[in-house]
Amino acid sequence: MEIPFGAIVSITSRGRTMFLNDRLRPLGLSAGQFPVLMLLAREQNITQETLVRHYHLDKGTIARAVKKLEDAGYIRRIIDPGNRRAVRLFLTKKGEDVLPSLHAINHAWESLAFSGLTAQDKKTCHRLMRTVTLNVFSSMATEGEHSDVRE
Repeated sequence: MEIPFGAIVSITSRGRTMFLNDRLRPLGLSAGQFPVLMLLAREQNITQETLVRHYHLDKGTIARAVKKLEDAGYIRRIIDPGNRRAVRLFLTKKGEDVLPSLHAINHAWESLAFSGLTAQDKKTCHRLMRTVTLNVFSSMATEGEHSDVRE
C-alpha cells in the first residue's frame, strides 16, 4: 500500500519529535525548545518574532518555549530599549555549554534519517524538501502567511 506524501512527512516529523524528546530529556529539554536553541546557536540578539517567522510557529508556542528555556537558565530575555514591546534573546553560559550536545543529537538524528543514502542522495533530499516547504509557504503567503523559509 502506497503511503501518501503528507503522511510520510507527518510520520517522519513525529519520529523526530520522539527521538529528540528521548535524547533531550536528560538535559531537562524537549523537542519544542530545540529549534529555539539551535537558532540562537547561529544568531543571538534575535526577537521572539524572528523565531515565529523563521519556524512558522505561532507566537504562543514560541513564547512558551522561550519561557521554559529562561526558567531553566538556558537563555535570557532582554527588553529591546528601542522597542519596549520587543524582547531580545541570548544564550546564557548554560545555554552555550549545552550546544555541543545539541549538535551531537542533531547529527545523530540526521545519521539515522539518512542512513543508507549517499551524500548526493542526502543533498538531493534536502533540496527537494526545501523546495516543497517553500512551495507550501509561498502558497500560504498569498493567503496572508509568512513566506520566509531559511535553511
